[in-house]
Amino acid sequence: MKWLMRIIYTLILFSAWSFLAYLYVDYSLGSPKRSEPVQLEIGSGTSTTAIGRMLKEQGLIRNDWFFSTYAWLTGKSKGLQAGVYQIPPEVDVNGIFDIITNGRQNTVAVTIPEGYTIEQIGEKLEQKTKFSKEEFIQAVEEGEFNQDFLQKVPKDSQRRYRLEGYLYPSTYNIPKTAKPEDVVQMMLGQFNNKMKEHGVMEQLQNKNLTLDKWVTIASIVEREGQAKQEFPKIAGVIYNRLNKNMRLQVDATIQYARGSQKARLSYDDLKLDSVYNTYKIEGLPPGAISNPGEKALLAALNPDKHAYLYYVTKKDGTGEHYFAETFEQHQRYIKQSKQTQNSSN
Repeated sequence: MKWLMRIIYTLILFSAWSFLAYLYVDYSLGSPKRSEPVQLEIGSGTSTTAIGRMLKEQGLIRNDWFFSTYAWLTGKSKGLQAGVYQIPPEVDVNGIFDIITNGRQNTVAVTIPEGYTIEQIGEKLEQKTKFSKEEFIQAVEEGEFNQDFLQKVPKDSQRRYRLEGYLYPSTYNIPKTAKPEDVVQMMLGQFNNKMKEHGVMEQLQNKNLTLDKWVTIASIVEREGQAKQEFPKIAGVIYNRLNKNMRLQVDATIQYARGSQKARLSYDDLKLDSVYNTYKIEGLPPGAISNPGEKALLAALNPDKHAYLYYVTKKDGTGEHYFAETFEQHQRYIKQSKQTQNSSN
């Protein structure tokens, strides 16, 4: 009889511990209360362990200790798709899995390239979603968005679009029912996430650099550079010219002022009457000329230290530039660049 009591006691104890373990796991994978949607970016090849860590950091689950095991046991680790997702405030861990796996059937994946302008983004969204370019631009201009950093963005009537530069380029999984304002909110949210990831606001304060100046310089770097390894060097040239009160004379700002891309600018283009024409204005234009990606933003935050004041494309197919400290040296590089171009034609 004693052996029977021992078995019953063991079963009761095992059941109690199992129930407690279940409660603890359920609590760990539970989602703390939140009132705002959360942006979640999943990179290509991201493991379930890394996803669990992101969910914890974003406040979507309390602990990530059991996340990978739970994903494996439930079969939810299959079919994860890279991109940026918006997680509504009422969604739990199972709902999150549905959004980034099965839920992708209810979304449209749209990749916004680095350096796109707001108008180019609108054109891309018009091709992929149910709303038009004009509706997207209207949302950008008239929508009300709750990101704190927007308080630091100037309301300058000379800017073409106030939010130019702040719509972060990435692959977004946009719900098919989304409105243009929802997409703008997703992009602003992703910009905010990247700033927090790199501790940008603290660095800007230490460098005595405004948020908008940083973004504007990054947008120029993005459009001027092709070889991304040169971004910090190009950023250094821009800062050097600004510090010496030299006009920037950046072709990319003319292209933006024109409103359309031109294969080769003419001397008449350089005379264009626009607040974005850095051949005519002093200092920076009134706002960004594109929406820069992470590498350009980081380059504008931490530019290379050098004495270069000029650069010109090598025109050898590499997308790289010749950098010069003096105008005379720059002229020699321009001649060398033209010779390279002529020999390749």
